[in-house]
Amino acid sequence: MAPRPALPHGPKAARACARLVLARLLAALLAALLAGCAQAPAPPSGQGQLDAAPALRSAPAAADLEAVRALRQAGRPEDAVAEANRLILRTPRQPQPFVERGLSLALLGHMERALEDYRTALMLDPRHAPALLAQGDAFFLLDQPRAAEASFTRAIQLAPDDPVAWINRGVARDEQGRHQEAEADFTRAIALDAGQATAYANRGVARSQMGDVRGMCEDYGRACALGQCQRLKDARAMDYCREP
Repeated sequence: MAPRPALPHGPKAARACARLVLARLLAALLAALLAGCAQAPAPPSGQGQLDAAPALRSAPAAADLEAVRALRQAGRPEDAVAEANRLILRTPRQPQPFVERGLSLALLGHMERALEDYRTALMLDPRHAPALLAQGDAFFLLDQPRAAEASFTRAIQLAPDDPVAWINRGVARDEQGRHQEAEADFTRAIALDAGQATAYANRGVARSQMGDVRGMCEDYGRACALGQCQRLKDARAMDYCREP
């Protein structure tokens, strides 16, 4: 009997998952920022426009961050960089504008410049988890999974209940061939949020590399039930995970 083809796996697939996770994180971050802005109390009466200017310089408005992100999503990364530059000039001590500019530069292929922005953000606030996650993603795309793992580990230390950080570290570990450790990270992410389709899909990849075809198919099936079916389709196309 001719051997079946190898299971679908590789850097491109893992990187796509990492980018998807990061995009979901940024969406959640911006939603939280917008919610916080909406709930913020109005300034006390008697404070005029002269009092508003220092506040604007001290922290960027959620709408300004959203504007940068909207330009990036619209396929206009150059304009996103320009908008982030203006925001940095207005709020030079805040880390998130540097993260936004770094993400925009990364889309333009300027990964080293993006890393500089993430480092600046972390100098301003060493506990800024979005900068750590973006930095880890950049390292991963530069084929530096060990450095990516270090960034994701720091993010986990800051936010141990964030499933995204566990998923990203699992992807970095799986890329290094450390499939059991990757499986453990994905399992932890699932324990934190059972609705993470990406965690199931990536755990299925890790299990496939360890020869656990049954576990792989179960995870691909769970990911598909949550709306992410490509892994299951690919496996079935190669005669794995047959339909019952």
